[in-house]
Amino acid sequence: MTIQYDHETDSIYLILSDDKVVESEERQEDVIVDYNAKDEVVAIEVLHVKKNEHTIDLPIVLQSA
Repeated sequence: MTIQYDHETDSIYLILSDDKVVESEERQEDVIVDYNAKDEVVAIEVLHVKKNEHTIDLPIVLQSA
């Protein structure tokens, strides 16, 4: 797993797999989940990290698209 922070967009990107992203979906406000061709989660992006408080419901976020 790799975690990247982007200062310009104030976002955190959690990379769970090196698989190619084929679909992205906003699963809850400011939380975008990326999926591979097998519909598996490969990354999670959290936007506006410093601006907003986030409570992420991982079971909901990690459900397949």
